[in-house]
Amino acid sequence: MKDQSKSIAARVANEILPHEALVRNWLKRRWGNTLDIDDLIQESYSRIASLDSIDHIDNLRSYFFRTAHAVATDLMRRAKVENFSRVTEIEWSNVLDESPSPDRVVDASQRLERVNDLLSKLTWTCRRVIELRRIEGLSQRDTALRLGVSESVVENHIARGLKSVLDAAADRHESTERKVDAVGKSQFRKRNFRR
Repeated sequence: MKDQSKSIAARVANEILPHEALVRNWLKRRWGNTLDIDDLIQESYSRIASLDSIDHIDNLRSYFFRTAHAVATDLMRRAKVENFSRVTEIEWSNVLDESPSPDRVVDASQRLERVNDLLSKLTWTCRRVIELRRIEGLSQRDTALRLGVSESVVENHIARGLKSVLDAAADRHESTERKVDAVGKSQFRKRNFRR
């Protein structure tokens, strides 16, 4: 249970605390002096802290906005304030979703696939050296120890491997440009031939 509380506290510190000022400003614009904003924020934190787990919450910042809105609505009901308006869709659109857009996800996935394809053409040792050094972030020495080779072998493999990957990426880029140029020229010829 303690570990779960620490996990919740860490995520709140990283994902909500930096945006608390935005929530405060939004609440002030929305309810002005009708509610005590400090109490509302404190109650929102309390509700999140009382959850058994927050692993199911993808966007904690948006969840905090929603929680603050729910707390405000509850406080208004308890105070039996009759004249308060509901949050419109337009106001909720001001709450940003920081997850990447679908096209960025597809682009990143395609790039990763291209890099994996290029890496798969390297020797096992060369690929493993690049993975350990560049992806896992191991030092040259730790990489050499893990693979059972000398540091100079690691240095040579990283240099050769990166050069091979960069050359292959450049070749692929040039090939794509040539295909685009070829398609453009053939379409140009067809148009001019018809005239």
